[in-house]
Amino acid sequence: MHERTIAAEAREAVRAEVRENLWWLRQRETIEPCIRKRLSDLDGVLARARLGQPFPAIGHMGDVSLQKITELRWQTNAEAGRASLFSGEEQRLMGEMYYTTDQFAQAQAREQGIWSRLHAIQGERQLDRQETHELAVLLAQARWENDEVLLILHRAHQWAARMHLRPENPQGIESGGEPTEQICQTLTAPAVPPEPWEQPGDQP
Repeated sequence: MHERTIAAEAREAVRAEVRENLWWLRQRETIEPCIRKRLSDLDGVLARARLGQPFPAIGHMGDVSLQKITELRWQTNAEAGRASLFSGEEQRLMGEMYYTTDQFAQAQAREQGIWSRLHAIQGERQLDRQETHELAVLLAQARWENDEVLLILHRAHQWAARMHLRPENPQGIESGGEPTEQICQTLTAPAVPPEPWEQPGDQP
């Protein structure tokens, strides 16, 4: 009975962590149409640059927002031997889910590096041949990573369905409303100021 109690507590802690990770993955999905639109718009800019044509100055590129993926509760319970109290199928599904979210975190880190270099186009109205080529390579890499992220999101949904888990954000700190990120604005839009940070206890 003692082991069953420990297993139940560990199970709920890990499943809660997975639900939070799924919530963050859903936040990425919310801005995915904006990311695809941005990549398409940049492709149009480079097409004009190849022809030596000017284009409207880009006010702010925006970024693929960083999603918080954690595995602390899983690692803690695994290292303490509590995860070994789960059934073999539970351990397999948990392992697959955490492998998938780890793959997302790695792809996200690569994306951050690519998009930071794409910011070089900000303020430019014309590009020379070398600049156009370098940005085209970065754009191709950004597309590749975005496709990888989409595949990972699909796999995460599959594992979540097998585990009967839905996205959940019990902390309620981050909102899940309409996307206001810079990447969802037009390329020529000025930088969007960050939303004010609410301290705990602030009234909405």
